[in-house]
Parts: sequence; structure tokens; C-alpha cells
Amino acid sequence: MKEAAEGRVPTGVAGIDEMLGGGLIAGRPYVVSGTTGSGKTTLGVQFLHEGVKRGERALLVAIDEPPAEIVRSLGWDVGKIRILDVHPAAKAFSKRVSLVEVAAQRSVGSLREAGPSAKTEAMKQASPEISVQSLQLMLKQELGEVRYSRMVIDSLTSLKKLSENMEDMNSSIMSILRFISESGVTTLMITDLPDPTVLEPEIFICRGEIRLHKRMVGNRIDRCVTVEKFRGSAHDTLPRPMAITEMGVSVDPHRKIPKASLKMLQAFTQYGR
Repeated sequence: MKEAAEGRVPTGVAGIDEMLGGGLIAGRPYVVSGTTGSGKTTLGVQFLHEGVKRGERALLVAIDEPPAEIVRSLGWDVGKIRILDVHPAAKAFSKRVSLVEVAAQRSVGSLREAGPSAKTEAMKQASPEISVQSLQLMLKQELGEVRYSRMVIDSLTSLKKLSENMEDMNSSIMSILRFISESGVTTLMITDLPDPTVLEPEIFICRGEIRLHKRMVGNRIDRCVTVEKFRGSAHDTLPRPMAITEMGVSVDPHRKIPKASLKMLQAFTQYGR
């Protein structure tokens, strides 16, 4: 097992660690952004899997469907990854229930045992809402009982969609991000590609953003990764080729992407501005 650079947390993807100058800085929240199918959840589970291989405690906060298919296809041993299933369909409680009772009913188990659930919209119609405040209370109780080193929240995008009360959403997101920062758990927060015209609080507050890009070039899928920001450390600012294989996400930190791919990336993202 490759030793991590001092004070750094390996992501489970050696190429990304090299882009980051040795890995993530411990105890900070980071954003993993990208379009649908770009590999965000795969990278998140790979990050947690790397932790348990190193004897760490790792927690997946599943707001979307638990990634059972990804786990099966990659064949990882994820029995030691804990999953906090906070999706409304995971619980059968009344809308009148208090936030304290919501936290008490949180469901924590092994990722290996997590099965697929219904789609988000169907669950929202049949189940009570989840709020940013209730999630923060669940996390406060869970992190108070178990000392985790790594956490993945999948995803902030779904959390916002499932929260019926959208008033003060930005302040609620900022509150939970401050809580995560103070918890000292190295956290990846998965989100859809941010709107460049809107300053999302998670992008502003997070200590770094890893962005996964996926484009169709001719009849093939072209993938690459960029480190949009990484506070407190020098890092690679160039896009690097990425692939998703039977071993998970892999990145070549020494190879540049083709010029045609770079032009397309510049046209559709903020890269190069």
C-alpha cells in the first residue's frame, strides 16, 4: 500500500493525488462536481474504500439511491463502509415528527447490504421531506457517536431538490458546511455541475473542487478531470485524461488531453477563463 504524503489523505486515485500534490488536506470538506454519468459516485465510493483499506472509519451519506450497482460491478469489499441512508423512503415517519425523532430514526448499516430503492421523484411523492436541518441533526448524532475519518455526501443536488422548504436554502447549506468543517472529517460532497452564473454556497465554502468532465467525441466518450481549486496547496491546473475501468476511476497525471478535447472543454465549462 502506497504511503500518503504527510498530512494528506489519499483519494484512492493515484493520479488525482498527484494532481493535488499528495492528496487532500485532512479534515476539510471538498466538492466533487460533474454531469450525470461522469463518475462522481464511483470516485466517492473509491475514496471511502481507500480509507477502510487503511484501517479508517468511512461513512457514506446516501441521499440518492445507494450505489449498489457500482459496488457489484467493481467487486470492491465494502463491508466496512458504513452507510447512513437518509433518503425519505428509508423511513416511515409522519410529517409531524420532530427533528430529534428524525435523527433517532437514522438508518446506519453496511454498504454491502444496501439495495437499490425507488427513483427520487417517486420517493418524494410518497414520503415526507428531508431537510438540510434534519440531515445536520442526523450527522451531529452519528459523528458524535462514531469517530469517522472520511465521509461522502451523495448528493447535495438531491438534498436541495428533496427539501420542500427552499427558503433560506443558502444559509442552511452554509450552516451544514460549517458543521462539517468543524467535525474534522475529510468529506467529499457530490454535486451536479454548478451553474457558472450562480455562486453556490458549497462551491464558495469548500476547500477544493474536483470536477469530472464527460463529453461525446465522435462515437466515443471522452473523460477528463480538473482541480478547479485547492486552498492551501499548490496543485495541477491542467485537465488530465480520466477513465473508468473495472478497477474504478483512473487518471493519468502526466498526459495532456488532446487539443480537440481541450477546445470542447473550454467551450462548455469555465476552464480557461
